[in-house]
Amino acid sequence: MQITKFSDLALRTLIQLAVSPERRYSAREIADLHGVSFNHVAKVTQWLTSEGYIRAQRGRNGGISLALPADGIKVGPVLRRSEAGSALVECMRDDGGHCCLSPACGLAPYLNEAQEAFFTTLDKVSVQDVVSRNVGMARLVRSLDLAANG
Repeated sequence: MQITKFSDLALRTLIQLAVSPERRYSAREIADLHGVSFNHVAKVTQWLTSEGYIRAQRGRNGGISLALPADGIKVGPVLRRSEAGSALVECMRDDGGHCCLSPACGLAPYLNEAQEAFFTTLDKVSVQDVVSRNVGMARLVRSLDLAANG
């Protein structure tokens, strides 16, 4: 299974914010830290804000921060929402796709089951689990921040 770049960046943004909950980041800082397009990060942070995962504050002391405790943000629901509309295979698209095997496909039910198992596993994992269960994760994310800000 492969998630979209959008979902990947949404998770990386949540992880960044969870590691430094006392700090507010700009979308530009997140983009620079992760070596990605500012426009892409701006879209992701706008989506995360509209979904209620982060809060955005304008102004001199503004920036983005988590809107919920990191242990209250489960990875599964984030991915379910961010991946909505992204089909695993063509026949699973909302419009049914154009696969000539769709009318008698024996694979689609198994792919649906596997996809559900993927999400079900991640429903149990919080952003806090991601940053605290691997000692190196928080250290690595902080080092990215320190390297960028000297």
